[in-house]
Amino acid sequence: MRKFVFAILALTVLSFTFSACNKDDDEETGKPGPVTITYTVDDANKNVVHYHAEATDAVSYVWDLGNGETPSGQDVDGTYSFPGEYTVKCTAKGREEDTQATVTVNVPEGDPDIFNDVNLLLSGYNSETGESEAVWTWVDAPGVFADGPRESVPDTVYFNPIDFSWWQNEGGDIDENALDDEYMFKLNPQMEYVNDFKTAFMVNWAWAAVRGHHNGEIPGIWEDVAWEGYNNGQSPMVSSWSVEYIPNINDTLTFETQIGDQMMPGAYVIHLTNQASLGMESAGNDYQILKLTQDTLWVRFDNTFPENLGDFYDPDELANEGANPGEPDESYLKLVRKND
Repeated sequence: MRKFVFAILALTVLSFTFSACNKDDDEETGKPGPVTITYTVDDANKNVVHYHAEATDAVSYVWDLGNGETPSGQDVDGTYSFPGEYTVKCTAKGREEDTQATVTVNVPEGDPDIFNDVNLLLSGYNSETGESEAVWTWVDAPGVFADGPRESVPDTVYFNPIDFSWWQNEGGDIDENALDDEYMFKLNPQMEYVNDFKTAFMVNWAWAAVRGHHNGEIPGIWEDVAWEGYNNGQSPMVSSWSVEYIPNINDTLTFETQIGDQMMPGAYVIHLTNQASLGMESAGNDYQILKLTQDTLWVRFDNTFPENLGDFYDPDELANEGANPGEPDESYLKLVRKND
């Protein structure tokens, strides 16, 4: 009997002990206390910010750094492509409830990989105002638009010899509606590219026919024609842009690009999204930079003839003009920066 009473007392004490521990744990971690956020800007890379959070009884920490990054942990780092003010939120998670706090962080500099010489020249970025001020447009001058063959090169369509032997425009033969087109590369978090084609949109004659931008009238061979009503009449067309650097493939297949007043090895290629175009609509949406200065943008782009071009033009007429459907073709465009 004495052993039985002792066993009951022992179980009772043990049960009370477990209950007390569980109760204390729930009380300590049910809801964290206020969250304190501290941060420092990295001395070497001023677009990197180091964050630390403190909250009593927190089980874990989740962040929203205001730049799309959502890391976890008490200590995290954030990388910002663009300077400016960002609202940063930290959530301290408990077993039953969460506690949050926010702080406004001023990032003094942008990512050097974004704010490089090529992007700065393309956008005309003004660091004092944060605005991209470069507006590129056509000029009515000989050789602004040219056409030539494309040789096949292993691994890439770039690094071809510059060859516009087929055709170059003469002064005054570009449709006047095309000359008011304006192109802008916005250096901002969205990396917006704007083709503001005003009243009409410039398209290559072959691709105009194939894609239906001819309003029932097929343009003549080699004509530069501006088409109205493109994109359901919505202007400007907005997409995004980026520049890819492609190093030379080997010692025998090399290329140089003029960036500012220097010749740089390799190729720089502008990529546009949303089927956007630079200058005129053509086969692709990638543009190799040949020369980029404060006032001049000279590019080369794929203008390969459509495979079904013969459905719109007489095959004999195409053959006489050297425009064989599916034949590789490169076009060249020189734009200038518009003066205010």
